[in-house]
Amino acid sequence: MNLEMPVFGTAEYVIRRGALEYLTTMHKNRMALVVDSAALAGGKLERIQQMLSDADISYEIIADINREPFMQDLEEPIHRIQAYEPDCIVAIGGGSVMDTGKALWIFYEHPELTWEDAFKYFQIPPLGMKAPLVAVPTTSGTGSETTFVAVFADALTQSKHLIMSREIIPKIAILDADLLDSLPVAVAADSGMDALTHAMEGAVCTASSPMVISVALAACLDIFCWLPASVHPERYPGQKGQARERMHIAASMAGMTIANTCCGLAHAMDQIGPYFGLPHGLVCGILLPYTTKFLLPNDTYTLLARRMELKGSEEELGKQLVLRIAGLHEEIGLPGCFKAAGIDESEYLSKLDDFLDLGAESISTKLSPRIPDREQMKQIFLNAYYGAPLY
Repeated sequence: MNLEMPVFGTAEYVIRRGALEYLTTMHKNRMALVVDSAALAGGKLERIQQMLSDADISYEIIADINREPFMQDLEEPIHRIQAYEPDCIVAIGGGSVMDTGKALWIFYEHPELTWEDAFKYFQIPPLGMKAPLVAVPTTSGTGSETTFVAVFADALTQSKHLIMSREIIPKIAILDADLLDSLPVAVAADSGMDALTHAMEGAVCTASSPMVISVALAACLDIFCWLPASVHPERYPGQKGQARERMHIAASMAGMTIANTCCGLAHAMDQIGPYFGLPHGLVCGILLPYTTKFLLPNDTYTLLARRMELKGSEEELGKQLVLRIAGLHEEIGLPGCFKAAGIDESEYLSKLDDFLDLGAESISTKLSPRIPDREQMKQIFLNAYYGAPLY
């Protein structure tokens, strides 16, 4: 246990419905916007633009990101932001948008850096001399508004690479639940499972601490409680608005968790996502029951099960916790395995060796409380593909 690790991020939080108007009070005159126009459909993007115009704030949409970004996708936006010279960068969208904002922030303030430089852990020079980064999440999952990590895939190799630096933690995080009311069911489900995976994996990471564990378990409890109503509000009359607000905060708490520890095995094994074009949260959600089972027995998971008012011995509590995760899948309509998610069997099996190589190299694997050998990881991949019985 590393008790000397810095605790929580440096982001200033603005949390309330309508909080997006905070942008007009920052005394910034030239904003670079990184958005997902699909997530801001229904007039949301136009209202944001009008709000900035009414406040006499100049702006330019530097990038419109609607999927997990490849490094190659950012070549043009990097040139655009360097030419525009903003005094504020605002990333409004899901994790991919916020990660893109982090990368653009780096290359705007330090145009001499290369991607190779950016991927050197904790070696990013100081940021914020030219502009702050403001993160406005429109999904409740990645927690990227509070983390020191940005994830990018290489379009040529399909492999994922991490930028890791406390310098890229956004200066301000705006949590405005008004942006979530029209969130599609599938996005609410996938992003919610991503948040649960962050909280559960960060809680047991070997770099964790008592404070981090407390925040992680609180996030887990809220996600188990509120995710079903967030995904299927028609089943919980009158709870949609509240459920999405609570999920938004819980996801950010889960982000705080991994910002002070690391992710775990489900994230280490998510090379499946970019290769097959599946949402990251969906992949993590399918893997989570199997990776959690692999980590048992675990004192922190025993504590979580007890706080969920589950009963029994340590072994029985672990089993019930794993089955509760699987039950949450069914409750929110998540596929129980990769086969059910539509991945071709022969193609999946043909990529296993590559996935195993990448998973073994991941820092998330190396900081797991139990590290699987190659055969054990292979079995998890196979179980998650076929939906093998958990017990």
